[in-house]
This record gives sequence, structure tokens and C-alpha cells, in this order.
Amino acid sequence: MLKRNQTISNQAGAFSELSEQFAIGSQSFERIARESVRAAGHLQLLFWLQGEFQRSVPHQIFIAAWGDLSSGLMQYDLVSAIPSVRTDNLTLQDLGPLIDGLFSKWVENGATPIGACWNGLRLGFEAEEREELKAFQTMQSALVHGIRDARGEEDCLYVFLGADPVVARSCLENLRVLLPFVDAASRRVANLPGQIQEVPQLAASEGQTAIALSGRELEIMHWVTLGKTNVEIGMILNISVFTVKNHLQRIFRRLNVSNRAQATSIVQQQAESREQPPVVDGPRNESPATAISRPSSEERQPACLLQRLPGFAFVVQPQ
Repeated sequence: MLKRNQTISNQAGAFSELSEQFAIGSQSFERIARESVRAAGHLQLLFWLQGEFQRSVPHQIFIAAWGDLSSGLMQYDLVSAIPSVRTDNLTLQDLGPLIDGLFSKWVENGATPIGACWNGLRLGFEAEEREELKAFQTMQSALVHGIRDARGEEDCLYVFLGADPVVARSCLENLRVLLPFVDAASRRVANLPGQIQEVPQLAASEGQTAIALSGRELEIMHWVTLGKTNVEIGMILNISVFTVKNHLQRIFRRLNVSNRAQATSIVQQQAESREQPPVVDGPRNESPATAISRPSSEERQPACLLQRLPGFAFVVQPQ
């Protein structure tokens, strides 16, 4: 969670029309495209991002995040010329709130490129005093774009952090055009030794043991199987989106799955094997509609995680 006193610029000038300076030309595009195929590791990816690409999408820190980002379940990788900015130096608690907020805003904007400006970026609370992460405090803007993989049911978000407080509209357009090359190059980089490389598998339908989910988790999965979004589930259950995502992360770990579709499949299989729907935690004569109306005082949090990122000034690409 980011500090509540973090302030982010929303003044004129945070969004600039520096089109001539940053607009990508045909020759630059061709060089960037050709050089992208050489990026097969972290070092090659760094060289590519610091070359012709850097003039089209200015940045100091590149972050790639992937997984079921709508549920907060993700892996990440960092590439930067700054010596202390390395993937191994950050944890999910450090980076998660920032990625979650940017991803939510990106989705709200129709999955098109966005820019964000702020005064003094901070990561999670525990990251503030760590010397190796001081460079993040000098970052004042971000260019953000991603890909939603409909077949693999995986989200990929790419974040370019920069020290310049100005976001040029032309850079958003450049990122939109260059995203396929960023995505392809990032996918060719192998996981680091400390990164998760396990491929979750669905448990066999025969001989499965009962799912050890709490009443609240069964409530959430009930609405997930009905196709409700995290925001909708939070409104129905009177809890924050952040709480919904935390529950889903625990559910995914317990079921050994990586996305909502796999979790739904297992829960439905269990329900069918018992010949009854999942039971929520409540009196026997209490319907799911009544049960979900009971607020939980320990889970009353801000209605949306974006409220934990006060003052963000987002700029979007015109449609």
C-alpha cells in the first residue's frame, strides 16, 4: 500500500504535446523492430530498451508484470540501467499496489495506453527505508500499456517509469505501436532463479478431497462463477476490491490454479459431486442473498484500491 500522504501532480503541463520531439519516424520504427529480435535475455533486453527505443518511449525503469492481474496474482520482472533496480530487490508487497492501481486504470480506459504523473513515487510501506529502492522516489511519471490474452487467460502489463514529470501524447502513440515488440521481447527472457516457474494444474475430478474454503471464500466463488467482476463482488459483499483480490489470491493458492476459470471449474466439479451448491457460512435458513448483506467489520476498507493511490493524475490517449 502506498503512503496516504503521497501527492501527485494534476497541474497543467503534466500532459504535453511534444509531438515533434518524440514522434517515431519510419526509419526509427524499422530499426527498433529489427533490433527487438536480438533481445533474448535481460542484458540484451536492456540494450534494446536503451537504444532507439529509448528516444521513442523515454524511461529509466521498465517493469513487466503478468498473471491474473485482475485478482492481484502476478509475477514481475524489472530491467533498468540503474544498478540497484533489480527484480530480486523487490517483493510483491513492494510492487503490487502500484501495478494493481495502474492496471485498474488501464482497464478503465479501455485497455489503451495511459500516462500517470505524480510527485515522488513510493512503493509499499516496507520499501521506503531500503536504500536499494531509493531510485523509485525520483520517478515522476509512467507510460503504461498491456495485453489481455483471451486464449491464455493471462494479463500482461508493461510500465515505463521516468524521471520527467511531463508525459507527451506522442509517447503514448509510440507505445501503442511498439507494444507487440515489447511483448515479444519480454516473453523471450527466461525467468530468474527466484521467480515462480511452476505450472498450476487442475486437480483430478475423481478422488478429489473437499475444498477447504472459508464461508467468505465460498461466497466470493459463488459470484465469480456467475461472472461477476471484482468491483461487482465488492459492492455485493460490502467489502473493498482490495479485499476481494486478497481472497482470490488465497483461493487460487489453495486450489493450485492460476486464474478464475480454473478455480470456477474446480468449485463447480465439487458442487456437482456433492449434488448441491457450495454452502456459505451462515444459518441454515439464510439464503445467499441474505448472507451477503451482512457486513463484516474487519473487512470494511476503502471501496476501491485506487483510493489508496491519492492524487494520481492520469492522462489517456484520445480515441
